[in-house]
Amino acid sequence: MLKSHKHVFWEAFFVTILIFGLGVFIGVVLENMRAKKVFDMYSDSDLNLLDIRVQAQILDLKDLNCKDAIEKNIEFGDRVYEDAKLIDRYELANEITDYIISEHKKNDLLRAIFWINSIKIKEKCGKIFHTVVYLYNYKPENLDQKEKQKVFSRYLEEMKSKYGNEIVLIPLAINMDLLSIDLLAKNYNVSDTSIIVDESLIVKDINDISLVEKKIR
Repeated sequence: MLKSHKHVFWEAFFVTILIFGLGVFIGVVLENMRAKKVFDMYSDSDLNLLDIRVQAQILDLKDLNCKDAIEKNIEFGDRVYEDAKLIDRYELANEITDYIISEHKKNDLLRAIFWINSIKIKEKCGKIFHTVVYLYNYKPENLDQKEKQKVFSRYLEEMKSKYGNEIVLIPLAINMDLLSIDLLAKNYNVSDTSIIVDESLIVKDINDISLVEKKIR
């Protein structure tokens, strides 16, 4: 009887060890896959940054094909926006390191150039689409700030889903110590979480958020 109890005990022990080991193994595999995904996305950002710089030079040409420029700009904007959402999700699931912060800054610079390019296209080709720039604080510690950014983010996602290609939505962190983005923010007298629509309407308060849709309708 004693041997039988010992046998059951050891069986349960080895099964527990096996399940635990399998769980650890699966966790490591998933973490590695997630880390690789982040690395791949950040590698793509180098190409995107080069691409957007070339686009900026093309927009300065006299014989600009507005139809193609608008189409490619909206296409690039949608990709930038989807990448931004994906990067945020992966950053939440991984430890924030100096490398990740550095790559995030690179993506913010890409979005800033994209914003400037979008302004140039509207000036040359007419107001075919609306630029909606979401200026936010990266990793805010203040609870009120976090809640405000959640409200702004959800609202802008709804607007993008509702209006599609009529909106170019550009999320941009303003607390990354980047001189170019600091200058852009100061140009619009913005120092905190805000939404800028068509470079004219600036929404800083949750109570005014409905003005965004009124502007783009």
